[in-house]
Formats: sequence, structure tokens, C-alpha cells
Amino acid sequence: MKLEERSRIQIPKGYQIALELAGFWDVCKLLWSAPSFAKHPKGKGEPTLVVPGYGTNDQIMFPLRQYLQFLGYQAEGWELGLNHGNVPLLLEALKGRITEFYEKYQTKINLVGWSLGGYLAREAARDLPHYVSKIATIASPLFGGAKYTSLANFYADKQGIQLDALELEIEARYQIPLEIPSLSIYSKFDNIVSWQTCIDTRSPYMQHKEVDSTHVGMIVNPEVYELLAHFFAK
Repeated sequence: MKLEERSRIQIPKGYQIALELAGFWDVCKLLWSAPSFAKHPKGKGEPTLVVPGYGTNDQIMFPLRQYLQFLGYQAEGWELGLNHGNVPLLLEALKGRITEFYEKYQTKINLVGWSLGGYLAREAARDLPHYVSKIATIASPLFGGAKYTSLANFYADKQGIQLDALELEIEARYQIPLEIPSLSIYSKFDNIVSWQTCIDTRSPYMQHKEVDSTHVGMIVNPEVYELLAHFFAK
């Protein structure tokens, strides 16, 4: 989406964050659907790095890593502690982790990231394209940074940044093409990230899949898990 078109983006309101409690039902659906996971497409031991969202760490991504390991992937956390939101610092650290992961397995790796973790995964892959096989993002703003989220002002104050300036920096990075097969999973019921920012019309190998879930619920949503299984197994 061009800069001049973004005034039409529907930004979730701050009060909508409370609606994320509905994500509890995704946990119930995950438990109910677990017996069907045996029918999902399997991996072949591909190394897969899972990146947590803003304000969280590897623990919150444990169910997703367990699912990927069940399918046969060598799934690991990013092992960088809390995603505190300092993108320049975290991006360099993540690139170091990707390099380490690549050297450990001597093959290209998959990346999965939730929310800000997905943005970090994409940008790390943009800088290290020869290390990455595929990228999947879950509820991740692919442009605009935090500007089009219900946490915009909180994030800007916490990081000491200007949202408009950050948006322009992100635009500049698009000058480096992301030519890696990528999947963006989003929901119009996301109460934190505007779903429109999860749509990337500029990268050539993009897929987009919509689910019915909340922002937090997507990391334990069985439909999301099945979409990931099919994407990585292709």
C-alpha cells in the first residue's frame, strides 16, 4: 500500500485490546483439534526458528514450537530473551542467531514470527537471503511499524521514536527486494495490529491467508497451525 493511501487504514482502538481475551477460545479449539494434527503435512527435519512478538519471549511460542517439532521440524526459539521492541538492536541480534542456526545445520532455515517478531524475521531475511528458505508471519505489520496498531503511542513513548519517521525508514528497506517465499497470516478480528498492514503487494513470492482469530489467539489457533504445515511442506 502506497503512503498516500494509508489514511484509509482502520487502526484498532486502545480499548479493543480487552477483546483479546476472546483468544482463550483458540486454546480450546487447539486442544479439540490436536488429534487431527497427525494428518497435517510433515516436515523433513528442516531447521525452523520461531520469533516471539513484542513484550513476550520464547515461552509464549512454546505450543507452536511443539507443534512444528511434532511435524518433524527442528524448531527452536530465538533465545534472545524478551522482545523489548528496540528493532535495530534486536535485528542485529536476530541476524546473529540466524547465522548461528544456519551454521549449526548447514542448510537454509525457515523463519516463523508473530507480530513484531514476524517483522524482525522478514527484515533479517532481507539482509541474509542466502540463509533463509521460507518465512511465515502471524499477525505481523509488514509496513508502517507500530503506527497502525492500538499500541502506537505506548510503543513510541517507550522507544523514544517518531512513528512517521519509523514508517519512512521501513519504506526505504523495501528498496531491497524480499525474494523469499513468504506467507502472511492475518485476521480482521485482530485488536492490536491493523489487518491491512499484514498485506504485502510488493514482494514477488507472497501468500496471504485470512483466519478468524484475535491477535494473541493466532499463536494457538489450529487453522493457523495447519496453514503453516501446508506452507512449509510445499
